Order: sequence, then C-alpha cells, then structure tokens
Amino acid sequence: MGKKTGFAAVIIGAFLLVLAILAKTYAYDQLAVVPLDQVSETVSKTAEGDDATYLNVAAPGGPAIETGPLESRRQVVGQVEASKDASDELDEDLAVWDTFSYTAPPGTPADQALSGTRDVVPFDRHTGETVRWAGAKTESNGVEIEPFSFFGNYFKFPFNTQKDAVDFWDGSLKKAVPAEYEGTDELEGLSVYKFVQTIEPTKIAEQPVPGSLVGEPGTPTVVADRMYSNVRTLWVEPETGVIIKGQEEQLATLDVEGEVKATITDAKLGYDDETVKATVDEYKTKASLLGMVRTTIPLVGGILGGLLIIGGAILLLRGRRSDGATPKHASTDSDSPAESTATRA
Repeated sequence: MGKKTGFAAVIIGAFLLVLAILAKTYAYDQLAVVPLDQVSETVSKTAEGDDATYLNVAAPGGPAIETGPLESRRQVVGQVEASKDASDELDEDLAVWDTFSYTAPPGTPADQALSGTRDVVPFDRHTGETVRWAGAKTESNGVEIEPFSFFGNYFKFPFNTQKDAVDFWDGSLKKAVPAEYEGTDELEGLSVYKFVQTIEPTKIAEQPVPGSLVGEPGTPTVVADRMYSNVRTLWVEPETGVIIKGQEEQLATLDVEGEVKATITDAKLGYDDETVKATVDEYKTKASLLGMVRTTIPLVGGILGGLLIIGGAILLLRGRRSDGATPKHASTDSDSPAESTATRA
C-alpha cells in the first residue's frame, strides 16, 4: 500500500510541477496579449454643473469662446490585416488599432464636433508600447500626416504593470510624457493603480486668430501662440494594463508676446460611470485569470508538487527497505534429531 501511494504521489507531484512551469512559461504568454479585432468605445464628460470653456471656430458670428458641458467619445477598431502586415514586416507580434475621437457639446454629431482626431497606431501586443511602422498615421481636424511615428504607450499599460513611471502618448504635444505612479485605488470593487501625467504649459503652435479674440478688435488677424497644459489621470488595472478610468484637466490659451490674451480650453473631462462599469465588468474576470496563471498556479503547483514528490519518494524508499530486510527464523525440525543423536552419543 505504501509503495502504491508513494508512486501515485510522485506522479501527481510531477504533473503539478509541469503545470506550474507551463503556466509561467507558456500559458501566461498566450493569455497576456491584446486582441487584433478589438472593438470598444469610451465616453468622457464634464461633471454635472461643471461647465467647460472652449473655442467654437464654427460659431455663427465667427470664432467665439463659449461655455457649457462637453462630451468626448473615442471609438477603437482593431485592424486585423494591418496587424498581420505590420507583424510580418517588423518580425514582431504587433497589433494595429484605428481610433477616432471627437469632442463636442453633448448630442452634437461627429461631423460637427469642435475637434476630431483619427490615429492608426501599431503597438506591441504584450507591452502596449508603440512601434515605428510605415502604415501609422494621424489625422487632426481633417489634416492627415502619413507616415507618422507614435512613441510610448498609447491605448494601455503593459501587462503586469509595475509601480513605475510609464511614458504615455499625448496627442497635442505629439510625444510621450511620463505618467507617474501615485497610489492604489478601487473602482467598482476592482483594485487599480493610479498614474498621473502632468504637462506644463507648452507652446504647441502659432495660430492666426481674429484680433477680437485676443483683445485687439481693430486688427483683423493676430498670430498668437497656442499654449497647452494638461493633468491626465489614469486608473490602470495592473494585471491586464487596461485603463479602467481616464480623466483630463486641459487648459489652452492664446498668448501674444508672452501674455495670456484668451483662454480657449478650460475643461475637466473623465470617463462617465457607464464606461467605468462596463470596463470593470469586461476585465475583472480576465484580470483574476491572469493573476492566477502568473502567480497562484506556479506558486501553489510548485510547492504542492514538490511536497508530493518528496513525500512519495520517502514512501517508496521505506517500501524498498522493508522488502530487502533479512527475516529471522526459529529452529527447524531437521535440527532436533541431530541434537538428540549428539546427546545420546
């Protein structure tokens, strides 16, 4: 019985060890990868009662600074064939996602938005980091740049996100800026890392504007410096690297000779509750599964498998010793007559 139990323990232990190794070295890599056919939409809004300030270049009387609620929508569609082409060309495992975002007062059609941007972004399916590829492009308010290079992370953070700064793309600056880890929060019962990207006021363009916008009504056109700053806060689920909630506090001004003449954007927009809940519902189970494959299964399988192998080996060793021991026998019947003969002699 001991030998059979020991043998079974060794077999099961070996199986658990192999399972632990495969989970760490193979299964995790197969699961920790973004899909090629991604389809999603996020909605950001100003908080109720918290009106934004913005420039409406299509106002009936000409460009005007207005106030009111704003809404920003982003649609993402994975480009399967482009992903395969980019992967083949660069010999990497890449995804190419096409994203269109626009900002406008709530209920405004996309073609009447205040601003709109479309990006075609190639990135590593494991780290989320953008790569340089000839098919990448960006289009802002109808002006397209192709090819175009993105840098840093764009859609998401790496799988198994660490508590370290991550370079994250900013579309206004056209470069990546570090997003710093600032703590752990909880959203809809899901633990998330909070990252904050701070962009100090930066000149991003020289923009001809009507003099009336910058306090010079007697001048038809004034070339002003467009200044931009932002505080972008991202709440990231660390196992998947998915952004569960995003928020931006943008400020843009028109400066003339170093002096602020007009504020053309002053808005705080963040994911609405429906977007946050839908994202949590989609990724909560995936995060739990990834965590099990990355840590729980290798750890428990490794420890339990090792203990079973050691225990089984001990049982097998004891069984061998028991089988090889020399038995002690009592005197045989053939010895008795001999003793009797000798005694009689």
